[in-house]
Amino acid sequence: MINNCRLELEDRGLLSALPDLPREFLTYSRPEEVAVDWHHTENQGPIGSCQGNDLSSCLERLRKVLGLTVEQLSRIFAYLATQKLDGLLGRDQGSTISGGVKLALSTGVPPEAMTGYPTSYPGSSERSRILSPENYEAGAPYKAVSSWKVPEDPEEACNFIGGGGAISLGIVWYSGIIPRDRIVRSYSVNARGGGHAIAVLGYDKDGNLIPVNSHGDGPFKITPDAWRGMMRHRYTAAIGLVGTTEPTPVDWLNNSPYFG
Repeated sequence: MINNCRLELEDRGLLSALPDLPREFLTYSRPEEVAVDWHHTENQGPIGSCQGNDLSSCLERLRKVLGLTVEQLSRIFAYLATQKLDGLLGRDQGSTISGGVKLALSTGVPPEAMTGYPTSYPGSSERSRILSPENYEAGAPYKAVSSWKVPEDPEEACNFIGGGGAISLGIVWYSGIIPRDRIVRSYSVNARGGGHAIAVLGYDKDGNLIPVNSHGDGPFKITPDAWRGMMRHRYTAAIGLVGTTEPTPVDWLNNSPYFG
């Protein structure tokens, strides 16, 4: 199973310096649930692009909150451009959550229609095509506006999602982490685990957070207990993204000022 989220290379200074969520998110009367049925199942295949899948999915979610057309954004651009920021470009050796968020804030990610998604890690000429100046410019409308510390408290994390945020999450991943019923109830790291990136985009009525996975198997659920375990692990890298100019909750299901 290919993952390749380079948790050991994360910019821990950036992660520790992230600001706490604005108070409005902590007290926000969120929607009862936030479904992820709008997001289609992705498969990173034999490429270690989980972070690219994660980041593009987060930016798609921010588009949805704004009431804009949700296009499939380029997973391979997000991966390669993050690798470039990480100093890893040229080999399929993964990328970081922190590098991806730097990309999301500075450049954005263009639609996948402009790049396609390859069947293997691209060679130098293909990388140049994917990372062309035109594609960098095309990412501008799809940037995130701000980044925030992700709460350990699952209720506060749900409030953030309910208010229009998205969470880019890198965790130590291991075989069997998702049981057959697709509800992760506890988090116990296996010594043989590797880094994997997932996008947390929703939650259910019971307060279980819902990420989407890039192994061709779609969404799953993380219980509050499992969420706390993930957030307390020393290798976890989590960053919240917001796409609105003002970092306050958006009533995107009802009378959002960003609609119409």
